Amino acid sequence: MKIAAVLSGEVIDSTTLKIPERKKLQKNLEDLFHRLGGKNPLNLKLPFEVFRGDRFLGIVDTPAESLRVAMLIRAYLKSDFYSGQSLDARISIGMGTITYRSPNVGESDGEAFQASEQLITGMKKHPNRVEVKSPWKAFDDELNTGLVLLETIVSRWTGPQADIMYLKLLGHTEVTISGMLGITQSAVNQRSTAACWNAVDRFTKRFHQVTLQYSK
Repeated sequence: MKIAAVLSGEVIDSTTLKIPERKKLQKNLEDLFHRLGGKNPLNLKLPFEVFRGDRFLGIVDTPAESLRVAMLIRAYLKSDFYSGQSLDARISIGMGTITYRSPNVGESDGEAFQASEQLITGMKKHPNRVEVKSPWKAFDDELNTGLVLLETIVSRWTGPQADIMYLKLLGHTEVTISGMLGITQSAVNQRSTAACWNAVDRFTKRFHQVTLQYSK
C-alpha cells in the first residue's frame, strides 16, 4: 500500500492573540492552504483543513515533499509580506499508509494519521518544532537529528528573511522574488544568506532523498 505523509500542526501561543488577530490567523492559514492546494510551482495537491482557528491537518501524497511543506507553513506564518503576524507552528510529520480517506481530512484514518497524532501530542515537551515519525526507526533517528540542527536556523528567521524563504521553498529564483517583493536582487541575496538558505535547501533535499529510499 502506498506511503503518504500526514501533517498535524498547531500555531504556538495563539491563545494570547486578541479576537481580531485570531480571525486574521484563521484567514491566513486558509489562504496558505488554498495557495498550496491550487496551482503552485511544486505541482503539489495538498488537502488541508483548519480547525479551532489555530490547528491544521493535511495529507501530503508525496511524502518526500512533506518537510518542504512544513517549512513553507512555518515561513509563511513568520513572514512580514504574507502573514504579517510573526507567528510559528509546531508540526508533526507522520508517515505510513492511509487506510480510509474521507473528503473531510479529519475523518480519514490510517498509520500515517495515527503516527502524526501521537507525535504532536508529546511535542510541547520538546524544543523542536518539526519532528517526523515513520515505520522505520533508522529513518526517524537520522532525520530527527537533522531537524534539531535545522531548528537552530529556522527559529532565528526574521519576518523579512521568512518572506524570502517562503518563496525560495516554492522554487522561485532570486530575480523573480525581487520583482514579487519589490526589493533589489542584492537585498534578496543578503536576506537569503542571513537565513542560511544553503543549509535549509541542502537538508530539505536530503530529507527528500532519504524518504524516497525508504518509501519505495
